[in-house]
Amino acid sequence: MNPIVCKKHELINVRVAEMEIPISYYNVTSDNNVFEMSFILADGTSGIFSKTFTEGNYTTNDLIESLNSIGNKTAGFNTVSLVVSISKKTQKFGFVVTSSASNIDSISFDQNVTCEKILGLNKQNFSPTSTASFTIVADNVCDLNRTNNIYLETDLLLESRNTFGEKLGILAKVQMNKNFFDIVHFQNNTNEDITLDKKDTYLDHINLRLATEENNQTLNFNGSEWTASLLFSFIEQDKMLLGDEIERGDTNPIINNIGYESEKEYSDNEI
Repeated sequence: MNPIVCKKHELINVRVAEMEIPISYYNVTSDNNVFEMSFILADGTSGIFSKTFTEGNYTTNDLIESLNSIGNKTAGFNTVSLVVSISKKTQKFGFVVTSSASNIDSISFDQNVTCEKILGLNKQNFSPTSTASFTIVADNVCDLNRTNNIYLETDLLLESRNTFGEKLGILAKVQMNKNFFDIVHFQNNTNEDITLDKKDTYLDHINLRLATEENNQTLNFNGSEWTASLLFSFIEQDKMLLGDEIERGDTNPIINNIGYESEKEYSDNEI
């Protein structure tokens, strides 16, 4: 109803003043809930342990319980079991695969796996040597944080960039340093403004979204509301110099920049 309009020779500055963000999004979603481990035995038989977690907030115990509920797999005349645990000292998951008869030739975490971050896994293959039981320890510690930071993005033309150097309309980064279902209260303690592009002189709406630091995914807050307060101000635009790009419109003649009024008549003697 009340658009933001800057005057001629002005630019618009914007700054995020404060935000309230509920941590109501889940650490396991459809983006990271697939587990698959395949195996091949020495007698040529094979099988796969697979699990698709339902969406929700999981602890390490919840993950262990879900994975251990997969049960045994039958491969030819063999019964193959999977037992999952976690080390309290290292916070790394362990996976023990045991075959009742034939030795294990290979074990692999398939490309379909999407839960590698929360389980600390890398998508890789293992080749046990003449053994009916093989233990795999995750390379990395488990990470149950959905995202450590949330980025407030807009579709305005900004010069801000993400950590990969990609140009994005990022207005603010908020650290998600609370527990699940708490609310993060962000107060901007800096006086640094972001100057909008010179083409953005009339704003009657702004599109905003909250995205994760990983893969720039949009978060689902499951019905909870988040708020953001933006502070707009105006600054004087730098005068155009010779050689600068000239845009069509009501731009003053460049002759004004060297001290002459466009309406004034002058002679060679005056110059």
